[in-house]
Formats: sequence, structure tokens, C-alpha cells
Amino acid sequence: MNDIENLEKIIFRIFSLHKKIRNKSNTNSCISPLNVENPNLFAKNFIQRLERLAGKFAVEPAVLNDIAERVKNIGEARNSGWAGPYSELVALDFYSQFSEFFALSFINQLPIKNHPKSIPAINGQKEIIDIDLCLHLRHDRVFTDVKSFNCIHQNILDEVIDVVEEYSLVTLGKSVMIAVDNLSSIDYTEVKSHLGFEKRKIYYELTNAVSENKRILHYESKAGIIFTFRIEYSDTISTVKEYSPFAMAEAYKYKFLDYASKLLDNEYSVITMVRNPWFNEETVDFGDFNNLFYRSLARRTFIELNRMSESASMFTPSCTNPKIRVKDVAKNLAGIIFIDDESSSQSEEAKLYSAYFYLNPNYKNKIPLTIRKLEKYFRNERESQIKDFDDFKWDNY
Repeated sequence: MNDIENLEKIIFRIFSLHKKIRNKSNTNSCISPLNVENPNLFAKNFIQRLERLAGKFAVEPAVLNDIAERVKNIGEARNSGWAGPYSELVALDFYSQFSEFFALSFINQLPIKNHPKSIPAINGQKEIIDIDLCLHLRHDRVFTDVKSFNCIHQNILDEVIDVVEEYSLVTLGKSVMIAVDNLSSIDYTEVKSHLGFEKRKIYYELTNAVSENKRILHYESKAGIIFTFRIEYSDTISTVKEYSPFAMAEAYKYKFLDYASKLLDNEYSVITMVRNPWFNEETVDFGDFNNLFYRSLARRTFIELNRMSESASMFTPSCTNPKIRVKDVAKNLAGIIFIDDESSSQSEEAKLYSAYFYLNPNYKNKIPLTIRKLEKYFRNERESQIKDFDDFKWDNY
């Protein structure tokens, strides 16, 4: 039984639904561990998460179908493409732990005509605003779209590295491993705007380096970013990694502009970011690294970007209307919630997630969310998973 057939079997066993995946030969680093005789910790947690969700939404067949569809999407994905649907399941499982205090709806399609002053409407989006989750609180609704916090630099470069490694093995008869140093503080918008167009050039330079048995290749992009590729002709490789949570926050400060299409004009709009070390090796959670990084990034988004009158289109292709300013996007974002998924290292269900809640004191559409307003909904035996909760009330300067 291959990995896809095994995943189809898992879906039917847990959800009693038949989901057929066309490419039976596909695999990735998420579904491969599920198809072994002795599953590792990640695989066990993955299955248990699906079983919890199946139990939680047992009387909601439409939701069960949506969940099963996300599992199917994981199987259809190549490379790190599984991170998106996987992150949705992680977020749904995390919020479900607290849903004794609020109703939870999965997959919300909102008619854009009901949100005429929203960023998506101003940007020319038609018909529907699709948002993953809604937390139905006692007096408010909090809509949150879920994103995987993957490393865009690594995603782009992995596509090239995989092809070069295959070329080296098939054409040159050399087994090589290639890695790249110091991606953590490279500007997010520069990489996203330019590096993708240089993949072919990087490919040719790397294949030449492998042909000549070089061990180091320095590549300078058109934007002046220097990448150091390390090539090893063996099964092990090490790279130089220098991490600073504050440098990373500076590098990623425009990231949330990409999610402008998920922001509403008359409801709280929150972005939930899910990180798993299998699709993001940048954050390391050594000491308080992730806490410092997440808080610094949220503060830059809510406060620094709130002062920027430049067109958002300068920093993200998501905003095509030049009238939408950076600060317009920042003011429409009510909060950011980061969830670290510890599936590969934690055996206790109660310690599976570490969450960091950050609320925007400059949110403009309604009274800004505060710790006092929100934290009461997240108080039960699982509240220890929430590592930080800040509304920047005393830090808005």
C-alpha cells in the first residue's frame, strides 16, 4: 500500500467518507510517516488530531466533509505545500479545546456585498470573502483565517535545490546535499518580489558548482541579497545559522499585508499563524526566541505599519488598488495569533500547542479587542498552552 492509498484508508476509517486522490504516486513529509509499521510521534499526533475533530463535529456532516477534504489536500500536496491545509486542521483543533465557551464554525463564505468598505471590496474582489474560522463569542464574532508560517526563502530555494540534487544524481552520478546559510533576517518583500524570478539562474550556477565539485557557492541576487550555498558530497550537511528574533521581525514586518483580502470592515478580523518545524526551520524556540519574535513582529505590524501612508501595493501584490495604504491594512487587522505545533516532540495532548495572542490597539472598525475582553473565553485546563497574551495597551507608542 502506497502513501496515498494509506491516507485514503485513514480518511475513511476516521470520517466514514471516501476521498479519492488522483495522483497515487504522490508523497510528502506529512503523509509518509503515516504509512509505516511503527508510526513516529508526529504520525500518532496527526491521527489523534483527526479523531478528536471527528468526535467534536460528529453531528455536523458538512464540517466533517470539509475536514476530510483538507486531509485529502494534504495528500495532494507536493514538497511543503501540505503546510496550508495541515495548519487549518491544527488551528481548528486548538480552538476546539476551548469551544465549550463559544461556538466554532469552519469555512465561512461571506458575501462581499455585505462588506462594501472592506479592504477586499476596495481592492476589487468579487462575490465572496472566504475565511477559515469564526469564533462566535457571547457578544462578538471573531473571524480568523489560518496561514502556515513557512519560510518563503526556503520554499523558493527548495524547488531549485531538489532539481539540482536530482540532476547531480541522475546525470553526474553524484549524491549531494545542498543547504543555504542565514535566511532569517533577509527582507521578506525583497525575496518574494525578486528571488522567484531568479530560480533558473540559481539552478545553472548550482549545477555548474556541482559539476566542478565545489563545496561553497556565493550567489548575489539582483536585489543585492547574498546567499551562501553549501554543497556536501555525502549524507550529512551543516549550515551556519545566526538567529535574532528582532532582526527576523524587521525582515517580516510586511508579511501581514499579504492577507489584506481576509480583512472585514464590520467584524473582528484576526490572522492565525501556525508554525511546525517540519515546514519552518527558521524559528527555533530556544529560550524565549519565538515569544520575542512573535511579539516584536506583531508590534511592528500594529504600530509601525500604522504610521505608513505609502501604498500597500509597493509591498505586496495582494493589494492592486494604489489607494489602499499600508496603514489601512494595519488598522483593519484586529489581532494575530501564533500557534506553535509541537506534534513532532510532544506526547501529551495537553502540551501539543503553544499559543501567543497579540491584539491590535489601533484597530479601527470596532472597539479594539483587549486581554480582558478575550482571555475569559480561553480559561480551562488547557489554558497553560497560551504562553503570551498582549493587547499592547501600555506599549502603543
